Amino acid sequence: MKTISKYLILLFCFTAFSTFSVAQNSLIVHNGEYKQIGKHIEYFVDSSNKLNIEDLENVSFNRFDKDIVNFGNIPHNVWMRFSVLSQAEKELFLEIKAPILFELKVYKQDSNKFELVYTGSCLEPFIKRPLTTENWLVNLKVNHEKPSFYYIKVQSLFSLQLPIAISGKNKYVTINQLHNLFWGIYIGIMAFAFLYNFFIFLSVRERIYLFYLIYILTSATFYLGVEGFGFAFMWPQFPKLNLYLPVIICLTNVVVILFSKGILQVTKKQKVSYYFGSTLLLIFILIAILNISGQFTLSIVLAQLISLVASFYYLVLGISSYMRSVPSARFFLLAWSMFLILAIIGICAQLNVISSNFFTIHGIFIGHMTEVLLLSFALADRINWLKTENENKQKEIIFQLEENDKLQLKVNLELEQKVTERTSELRAQKERSDELLLNILPEEVAEELKAKGHADAQMIEQVTVLFTDFKGFTEISEHLTPQGLVSVINECFSEFDNIMEKHGVEKIKTIGDSYMAAGGLPSPNKTHALDVVKACMEIQEFMRNYKVKMQNGEEIVFEARIGVHTGPVVAGIVGLKKFAYDIWGDTVNTASRMESSGEVGMVNISETTYEYVKDYFTCVHRGKISAKGKGQMDMYFVKGPK
Repeated sequence: MKTISKYLILLFCFTAFSTFSVAQNSLIVHNGEYKQIGKHIEYFVDSSNKLNIEDLENVSFNRFDKDIVNFGNIPHNVWMRFSVLSQAEKELFLEIKAPILFELKVYKQDSNKFELVYTGSCLEPFIKRPLTTENWLVNLKVNHEKPSFYYIKVQSLFSLQLPIAISGKNKYVTINQLHNLFWGIYIGIMAFAFLYNFFIFLSVRERIYLFYLIYILTSATFYLGVEGFGFAFMWPQFPKLNLYLPVIICLTNVVVILFSKGILQVTKKQKVSYYFGSTLLLIFILIAILNISGQFTLSIVLAQLISLVASFYYLVLGISSYMRSVPSARFFLLAWSMFLILAIIGICAQLNVISSNFFTIHGIFIGHMTEVLLLSFALADRINWLKTENENKQKEIIFQLEENDKLQLKVNLELEQKVTERTSELRAQKERSDELLLNILPEEVAEELKAKGHADAQMIEQVTVLFTDFKGFTEISEHLTPQGLVSVINECFSEFDNIMEKHGVEKIKTIGDSYMAAGGLPSPNKTHALDVVKACMEIQEFMRNYKVKMQNGEEIVFEARIGVHTGPVVAGIVGLKKFAYDIWGDTVNTASRMESSGEVGMVNISETTYEYVKDYFTCVHRGKISAKGKGQMDMYFVKGPK
């Protein structure tokens, strides 16, 4: 009987010791608790990346001493295990706040058997998750009478930082509501900042505002992507986009560098700042190319490292610009200082250097919101600075103009008496000089010649050139005295001059009995073809009346052929002495061919000119006519206005 009692006592002690041991090693969750379980987790790093759950029997696990599990950038599978005992909660949920995991498996151990209770991957469509939340949420299906044992397998190319918590359903809902409220505020602030600066951009049209808008979009997309919201709401059917978050990091930094150089007025004069920023920009582009080419792990590590370097570059840039008294530098410096401080607080909380609470855990995101708002203030301040700068410049200009007016008035009063006597004489001389100059040159060319001492040649794309020629001039001239011949030519050409002036056509020159003029120069216009054809029709009307007049006086009859063509010419002044305004080009030669191929009393125009005037004049197609040096050309006679 005593022996049996001893065994019963030993059995009781063993059971009590076992229970005490389990109670010491297992995580005990009470009603309404939300617990970070990092200190209750043991882990093993599978450097071979080949072990299965059954292979873990003989491996050695290590224990964490922090609330938040953090492996950094590790290219291996990580196995973790823990046990949990629920004393009141009917349902316990395991929450892993690491949305970008490429593999997640949760096993429940029952004796020597393992049950796969959850599997997931950020490389699978979001809809495949059993519980569609941005973080991983696993119903543990705990045994309420004894501890339950679980194994977790995780693998990621990103930094493997795993805030793992256990809570009951009601407590999880409460925590999640606060979580969603925070991110709702974050998205609202980003949307407000974007729209506010978008409307400013529409007003000022400066590139730095465009860079800032892109920065808001890319940075918000990255943070939402890291927290799983991007995958949940923006690209749920395209899980492979999760691999390209480093591209967004790189794009964000590229636009921040461009934005910073613009708002802080960094030029090549600030050699170190300018070229260091340009080097960072090039590095980010190369990292993005690495990421797109499939070097995911390398690009992730480099993107994080260089982003850290860039953050301090922005801070130093803000300090140096503030010392140079650059407008808006104080807001820029304050923005990046606040971001770095709050980001460091968030990182320290994740590394358990400081206590974890809602503020410290979300430090980097609060820092980002603060930074975005402060940079918006910087841009608003820039507008005020630009406005003040413009007002000061306007005041300076007005003051200078007033001073100039006073000085000019004083000089005018002093010189008025002396100038008055010479004014009339100089005016008369000038008017005479201008009149003589305008008789041989177009007004615009004459003004240029007076202003510069020379006139530049012009290439004018569309000009309409006319040539006139008297029929049988050589034979007629033999029957006239020199004085009579000059008198007839002068009478005709003088009337031609009046007609040209009436229609805004520029006389170029006369060569013997040939008269040359052009419309659309020296100042191009759209009516050159109509102006020239109208002038030509009036010349032929004059010649018909002149013919009647000469016949009544039994004088020798003059009749004219007229040719017109439209095209490009080069116009300018020829010579140093007795200079003349002239035009050159194939258009001139073609117009001459139109005249020689025409008929007496008619206005012969080319097909090019016809296209300009066909809606205003009735024209008769002559067909293709052979023109010297030009071959067969379509020609038209102008009959009259429509």
